[in-house]
Order: sequence, then C-alpha cells, then structure tokens
Amino acid sequence: MPLSRAHRPQRFSEVTGQQHITETLRRELAQQMIGHAYVFSGPRGVGKTTSARIFAKGLLCEKLDQGEPCNTCSACREVMDGRCIDLIEMDAASHNGVEHVRESIIEHVRFAPVRWKYKVYVLDEAHMITGAAWNALLKTLEEPPPYAVFILATTELSKIPATIVSRCQRFEFKRVSAADMDARIRTLSKEEGLTLDDDVVAAIVAHADGYVRDAESLLEQLASLGENKITTEIAELILPVSRLPAACALLDACSHGHAGKTLQALHARIDEGIPPIQLFDDLLAVVRMLIRTEDPAEAALLTKGDEGHQAAHALMGRFHLRQLSDIALLLIDRRRDAKSGVNPVFALELAMAAICVLHHAQTETINGGVPQTRQAMQPSATPVSAQRTIETAQKKTADDPVIPSVQTKEAVAQQPATAPAGALEVHDILIRWQEVIRCVEQENRSLPFILKVCRPESVRGSVVVIQFQYPFHREKVIDELKNKRIVENALRQILGRDNLIIDGVVGDTLGQADRATTAGIVSKVLTAFGGTVVE
Repeated sequence: MPLSRAHRPQRFSEVTGQQHITETLRRELAQQMIGHAYVFSGPRGVGKTTSARIFAKGLLCEKLDQGEPCNTCSACREVMDGRCIDLIEMDAASHNGVEHVRESIIEHVRFAPVRWKYKVYVLDEAHMITGAAWNALLKTLEEPPPYAVFILATTELSKIPATIVSRCQRFEFKRVSAADMDARIRTLSKEEGLTLDDDVVAAIVAHADGYVRDAESLLEQLASLGENKITTEIAELILPVSRLPAACALLDACSHGHAGKTLQALHARIDEGIPPIQLFDDLLAVVRMLIRTEDPAEAALLTKGDEGHQAAHALMGRFHLRQLSDIALLLIDRRRDAKSGVNPVFALELAMAAICVLHHAQTETINGGVPQTRQAMQPSATPVSAQRTIETAQKKTADDPVIPSVQTKEAVAQQPATAPAGALEVHDILIRWQEVIRCVEQENRSLPFILKVCRPESVRGSVVVIQFQYPFHREKVIDELKNKRIVENALRQILGRDNLIIDGVVGDTLGQADRATTAGIVSKVLTAFGGTVVE
C-alpha cells in the first residue's frame, strides 16, 4: 500500500499544516452547527480530500470526542474501510455530465440515510462538472433535505459558478510551511523505521515545495531502496539532481562583470550535459529566490536548504531588486526565443552577456562600479547622464557628496539631458527597454502591455524603429500622437537624448535583423571586458 494511504490522517489533529480549517470543522462538529454544503479549495496534495473524509466521518460518528471522530464505532470503521453506504464519494472528473449528476445525486438524495444520521456527498475535482450539470444541481444545493451534506473539493475554485459557491461554506487550503513539512517527514520516517540525514529531510522539503503528497511520494521512493539509514549519497539516487549551484555560479560571475569568465563557465555547464532550457529554468529559479529574500523569513530559509539554496544565499546583496526584475524579464525573453527556434546556446550567451552589461552599467551609475548591498541601493528615476551631471556638480559644491537615489519627475524635467558620447546603437536600447516600459507605465497603464511584446529593431540617426507583432499595435503606438509622445519622452528620459523619435514596422520579432542586432551585445561585451568565446 502506498505510504500516503497507509498513513492517511484519521483525525483533524493529524492533518498537516491546515489548523485554520481543521479547528473550525472540529468545533462545528462539537457544537453540532452543521452546514448543508462546503467548498474545500486549494492546491493539490495539501489535504482537501483527507479533511473531507475526516469531516464526513465525524458527521456519522456515534462517539464524537470534542469534535474528533472516535475511529472505533461502527460508523467510523465503515468509513475507514470504504464500505459506508451513507458516504457517497464521486469523481467529478469522470462523472461530470447532467445525467451523472441527476442519477448519482439529485435522484439519490431524495432517499433517507440507510444507517446513520447524515448522508454525505463528497465531490472530488468539482470544477470538472459542466455548466449544465451545475444548473441541474443548483436547486438541490440550495434546499437540500436536512440529512444531506455536500462537500466539494477543487483545485480551481474559479471554475465553480458563483451561484454554487455562494451557497456553501468556503475553506481555502494553503501550501504547507517548511516547518510543518519537516515535522511530517520525520514522523513518517520514524513510523516506517527509517533514519534520514538532516540534509535529506531538507532536500525533500525543498523539492516538495509545500505539497504534502509530493513529499510522501519522495519518501516512499527512498524507502523502496531497502536502506534503513538514508544518507545524502543514497538520496541522490532518487531526489532530482540540483543544478542550482551551477546557475548561482553563473550569476556570481555576472555580478563581477566578468563576461569572458561567465561565457566560459556557461560552456562548461553545457559541456557537462545540462540542457540549455533547464539552465534557463535554474537561473530563473535562483532569481526568484533572491527576489523572495526581500522577506527576511524567506532569506532565513535559504540557510537551511540544500546546496543550491545555500549558493543562492551567498548571492544576497549582489543584485538589488530593480536589477533582479530586469534580469528575470531578460531571461524570460531569451528563453522564449530559444523555444521559438533561436539556437538555445546562443540565446543563453546573449542572456549572460546582457546580464553582465546590465549589472555593470547600473552599478556604475549608482556608485562608480563598486557593488552595494541591497539595502543601500534604491531604484533611480533619473537617466544615467543626468545622474553623472548631478554627481559632478555635488563633488564641486560639497565636502561629503551624496548621490540621490530617488528623484521626482519635476526634478528630472529640470535637469539637462546631455547625450552620451558616441552613436546610439539598438542594443543600448534593448538593455534598458524594461526601464522605458516602466517609465511609460507612469503615464499610461495600457501601453506597457503592447511594449512588452515588441522590441526596438534598429536605430536610424535619431529615429528608433520599433518592431510590432500586429498592425493594430503599431497603430496604437505610432499613429496615436499622444501615445507616441509618451513613448518618445520615456526613451529620451531613460537614454538621456533629447532628440529621439520613434517609428514602427510590423514583422517577425525573431527575424534576421533582430538576430543580427542582438548578436552585437556579445561582441560589445567581449570588447569591453577582454573575453573570448570558447567553442
């Protein structure tokens, strides 16, 4: 018998991590304040069906113990053995039509319970029931017989009609915390006669990601190895191999601006057999961890995780929140390119090179190239050129200059937009495109949705040509004068050039011109940092 079934909780006190729900249900049973319909919603594998069965057992139990089923009376034994005729469990995924609902519920509920006080209906995956079937069931749910109780369990509450949900008591299950999951794994391993290293427990908790059933499945696989003591070496045979340390090493190289070393490390990882798409996913996972460490509780959890989590913890403070946001969006864009036909290795090279340039440019803007901690860094609303102008003026007029981290729009408008030396290239815009979108969003909430699915295609003098996927997107941005001015002002503000205007073309966003343009990022990075591409 699977471990999850052999050790399925039989009392509310045994359910893992859902005390806000189990305590409410226990008190309802103890005080006999029973509703006629309940909705248990939440993610998979966190105890919805288990809690529904315990509640149904409590409704039928002859010897309730302060709201907890006794598990010894005839009713409890029948429920536990799966032979209780007054407990009807229905898989709504395979019985979701009008005829199924009419036959299994509407006609059936008219008859009184055979043996016990209540007749309980548990509908698992209730969101799979069709709209017509819900309409047929609506009257029964609204005015059921006094002995009927309905429990609807679902992972997608939004798919259940509001008219149904409004007639039910609603309970939302949550993912289980790491502490509760740790305790559950240790309890199960003790009952199974297993001894797990602390690192193994931490790895199971990390891979389960809040889902109890996933943790139990991993523990069952470890138990199948036939070893009483599960060490880290043994667990690696079953647990998915963590490649997060490799992703952390790449981001570490990027944080030092070492484009050459970053590309060498990237090729080494690929030579080891790590699929490029998997490496994209690992990089995004690390960035997500770093973003979540804005919450001190999440930051503390990294120190208790596996090798990958500890490697991510070592990166804390290397990137500030604004950089992490830009890096995540950049990785998502390049991953989309890789899935759409661009060479995945080339897409990774572009991503790593762009992250190096992005980190170097933004860090230099803030404090002359020396990385600061996250707490010291704040997003700046001023262009690079304007910040450098302010910094120079302050050094001349103050003994202890302080670079302002946040400025108002009025202050920005009064500052001179000194153009940087050299011609503007399209990859300069690509690197800061997300900043342009954020600037546009301050003036117009709808335009960013269009700008996120288009990109700068080329620069012709002072004209920035934007490539759109659809003609109506071009019409919205280019032909509507007000919107065009908003985008142009954002480009001028972010890039520090007061003569930029925009034009638009409609075409394939992964065309040859775009590939040639983005390829320029690699060559520029290699020139700036003295790196070489390793074949």
